[in-house]
Amino acid sequence: MYAGASTTAGTAAPPPALPVLAYAGDAVTGLDLPWSVVVLDDALLVAERETGEIERYDGTAGEVIGVIPEAASAGGEGGLLGLAVAPGPDPDAIYAYYTSAGDNRVVRLPWIDGRLGAPEPLLTGIPAGDIHNGGRLAFGPDGHLYIGTGDAGARGNARDASSLGGKILRITADGAVPADNPTPGSPVYSVGHRNVQGLAWDSAGRLWATEFGPEVDDELNLIEPGSDYGWPDVTGAPQDSRFVDAQVVWPSTASSSPSGMAIVDDVAYIGGLRGQRLWQVPLVDGTAGEPVSHFEGSYGRLRDVVAGSDGSLLVATNEPGSARILRIRTG
Repeated sequence: MYAGASTTAGTAAPPPALPVLAYAGDAVTGLDLPWSVVVLDDALLVAERETGEIERYDGTAGEVIGVIPEAASAGGEGGLLGLAVAPGPDPDAIYAYYTSAGDNRVVRLPWIDGRLGAPEPLLTGIPAGDIHNGGRLAFGPDGHLYIGTGDAGARGNARDASSLGGKILRITADGAVPADNPTPGSPVYSVGHRNVQGLAWDSAGRLWATEFGPEVDDELNLIEPGSDYGWPDVTGAPQDSRFVDAQVVWPSTASSSPSGMAIVDDVAYIGGLRGQRLWQVPLVDGTAGEPVSHFEGSYGRLRDVVAGSDGSLLVATNEPGSARILRIRTG
């Protein structure tokens, strides 16, 4: 086990040997604080947090295909955050999460002649602040859109049933509330989160999420619908029957700050911001194994991780003006 991270979920079957990881060059360079990367066919879509731009890269050539000016004026940790594309061929829109003047919101941007049209609000009223804005979007295997939010610096939001902050939310691609959500008529899927950063599913359709802790107890959680993950009352894995324990706990954010995540062949790959490394965590039958650290300090802060169409990992770094998307070979 890597010093600085621990698993908490008990004994599971031994995981298979983990893939060997190797840096295989840069897919894209010269980015300005990219927050989210989406693979679309053979191209990459990139959201830049402070410019509000959505860029399309085909090979190394890039172009701005859309911009949300309101996101560019957000302060603190806000701005243009998550991107998602609905599953299926020929998507007709891109989904984005951004900080507006009064809230965080999820919008749909239609494709119009190869560019993105004006944002159409799907879900508004998510609390916004200088910190803890959440922002991750991902479509699940059920075709619904999952949204990771933060408490916006107001701890009480996380367990307040009337607030969309500090939650994982679930809506349809049209913005409606699915009939099988835990609470009828509510987009809330789970509660008690401080600042959700990564969302991904294993081969059995189980949802996993990464979450920032308060300088201690960064988390990897297995998400159970309708459950409470404890913030602000507890962090990590206190074995309190009121809450769901984290499956991996990093005692110090200096080694972690787990951000974007991809799951490939039941192995989670998690970018570390302050930790400046890529974490590899085997997942066996709903239980997380021992985390393994890679590339510590080699490439700076790692913001997002996605699976590439060629089987590699694509990892976005997090610098202003000089960020890049790394290609990491697995196996």
